[in-house]
Amino acid sequence: MQKFIKKTIFFSIGILIFTIVLFYSLQIYYNHPFSDKNAIFVWGDSQTYQGIDIEELSNITKKNVYSSAFHGAGIYDFLLFTERVSTNSEVIVSISKLVQIRRKEKDFNRSGLSFWSLKQLYDNNYSKEEIIAIFKLNLKPKKNIFKTTNLYPYKDSMEVVQDLAHFKSYYQNTPPFLNDKQSLYLIGVENLINKNCKISFLEFPFHQDLKNIEKQSPAYQKIEALKNDIAFLFSEFQTDTLDINKGKNIFKDLSHLNCIGAKDLSEKLGIKMSKHESTTLYIAH
Repeated sequence: MQKFIKKTIFFSIGILIFTIVLFYSLQIYYNHPFSDKNAIFVWGDSQTYQGIDIEELSNITKKNVYSSAFHGAGIYDFLLFTERVSTNSEVIVSISKLVQIRRKEKDFNRSGLSFWSLKQLYDNNYSKEEIIAIFKLNLKPKKNIFKTTNLYPYKDSMEVVQDLAHFKSYYQNTPPFLNDKQSLYLIGVENLINKNCKISFLEFPFHQDLKNIEKQSPAYQKIEALKNDIAFLFSEFQTDTLDINKGKNIFKDLSHLNCIGAKDLSEKLGIKMSKHESTTLYIAH
């Protein structure tokens, strides 16, 4: 009986070890482009996914460009991104204003499994229930880095997919989790710094109607302050602007660029990135 129990235990442990090794091997296989030395790696939410023309940026910089931007990408996805990129990588990071105040349960949280990232959430007041929910979403290995994205097509006028009332609901209060989210984004940036990454930060434009709502929000000053908090992490930090050509409609909706806006932004971003050596925040207008 004891031999049977021992064999069962050893067999179970063997299956567990095999499963863990297989899981992480598949994650590495799916996401091997993170080891590309002649590449730029992009992270952000839907503004970034729709706002960067990967092909155009690659043509300008003469580098491979990979995107880990997702619609709804949030702090867990960012932490995992900073863990995946290799030392000395070049990265573009967009921590949008909406991603800071988006309700936790609306974040994507499906980039893969990272116990380090989960621990950071736990240390910054994410509940056990929230962490378990994220853990369950990532039990299957998946690819989270891509060389193509589907940009929004050009139309003569902007669409109103989500009306202003939707955004007012987000901006009407200062979320109780805002400090925690911002602290976690700073941890992710520090992780990139410790990896000696060359970092470019990018802020995408909003339509003027959404800007007006944002400026009236009680959370506005706190949201804006994150840019200064990030700047303090660097010995050299500068801000530059990207002026997008508005001869045609550049917006798909109130918060996303269409393909015309994305291509123009990416061209101008690539040119400036090639000239700047110090860490730069590019603010697009």
